[in-house]
Amino acid sequence: MLMKKTVLAAAGASLLAAAACSPRTNINVAPGLANRGAVTTFNRATAGTGKKWTILMHLAGDNNLYSAALDDINEMEAGLAKNPQAAEMIDFIVLFDGLPKGDSKIYRILPDKNGYDRNIISEVIDDKGAVIPPSKEIDSGSAEVMNKFIDFGTKNFKSQYNGFVIWNHGSGIDPGRRGSDNSSFFDVTGLMNTEASAPSKSFASDDQSGNHMQLSDLNPALAIANKNLGKRMDFLDFDTCLMQYVETAYQVKGQVNILVASEELEPGDGQDYEAYLGALAQNPNMNPVQLTSAIVDTFGASYRPGGSQRGRDITLSAIDVDKMVTNFVPALNAFAGELKANLGANKAAISDARNRTQTFYNRDSIDLGDFLKKLSLPLSTAAPLQQAMDSMLIRETHYGSGVEGATGVQIYMPRSTMSYGGNYSNPAKVRFAETGAWPDFLQAFTSR
Repeated sequence: MLMKKTVLAAAGASLLAAAACSPRTNINVAPGLANRGAVTTFNRATAGTGKKWTILMHLAGDNNLYSAALDDINEMEAGLAKNPQAAEMIDFIVLFDGLPKGDSKIYRILPDKNGYDRNIISEVIDDKGAVIPPSKEIDSGSAEVMNKFIDFGTKNFKSQYNGFVIWNHGSGIDPGRRGSDNSSFFDVTGLMNTEASAPSKSFASDDQSGNHMQLSDLNPALAIANKNLGKRMDFLDFDTCLMQYVETAYQVKGQVNILVASEELEPGDGQDYEAYLGALAQNPNMNPVQLTSAIVDTFGASYRPGGSQRGRDITLSAIDVDKMVTNFVPALNAFAGELKANLGANKAAISDARNRTQTFYNRDSIDLGDFLKKLSLPLSTAAPLQQAMDSMLIRETHYGSGVEGATGVQIYMPRSTMSYGGNYSNPAKVRFAETGAWPDFLQAFTSR
């Protein structure tokens, strides 16, 4: 799939991009894409003065998305260039790791007066070894490295609002073994796997090390951020495939206010940084709800006809994590209890609705809003659950014939013929397990 910028298309077939969770081989990045930023020693005394926003990005490009990583940095520079003066109120700090050994660095994104081009002009921060080792090569699949970056970024870049972006592959939560009727699927690298059991669900894969992170790795990193900031992160944004789950939002409860992520695979172009950082530069006083809404809106617009990016069947949504905990979880518990109490009489109807519900790449999960639409049973708990979902959904976009039933809220729900994933009952693996009622219903639903 072609990168959205004509200047990249001109670089040749080596810059063709596949879906964000699909493989691409034989990447030869055009020389003009190499970093041209000057290295500067970080000065803590002057950092963050009067800043409105600090956004930290863990950009794990040491994989088949390398050229897309370089492209997105150029997008960021072009976005801030839409209002360079106001951009002084924004610190967008990127931990970058690409395919070449020794290319790891921390960028502070600067406005590029030339707009979008093939040169990265952003400032390279000398962190004095806090994150980047003497070899200049990090393992971007390491939770320890992410923790170091979060610590460095939240200590040294102070502002009114704070966000954290994870950029890479993503493959969802890790419920455990899949059912045998889901006999083929792609692993996190996009390579076909025909085993009956799925690889660990993960994000931030590093091809050189072979490492990646899992849902539970988020909590130590966010705890560091919360301690340094003295408050929660305003938002967590997965510019990856398949991470928008109720379970992801619950994993970061008490640590993050808003979760932005996609239910479906993302195209290789990912989010539109030129558009949404351009909007932020033009209005740096945006609050977190406004900015996360802009991320969702610009993403959707960029893939619709006439948009700047290319891809199909896109989804993105922003969820209020507090309302998910206070409104949605109690409503879901009541709904699950009613489903389980009448399972003997209603299992066929539940299974029929489940089989007709919108699913995405992870076939063991469903769009919960679409399931409620398809479920014809007269349940007293269904309407309150829908109301709770409406209250927690800040923004949602979807486009494409394969995602017409998307509502922005995905949850683990295997078919009745699939096996139940044991990790889903283990709070150490999936924190959502502690809610109890939905896992209990699913175990009964899938028992044979």
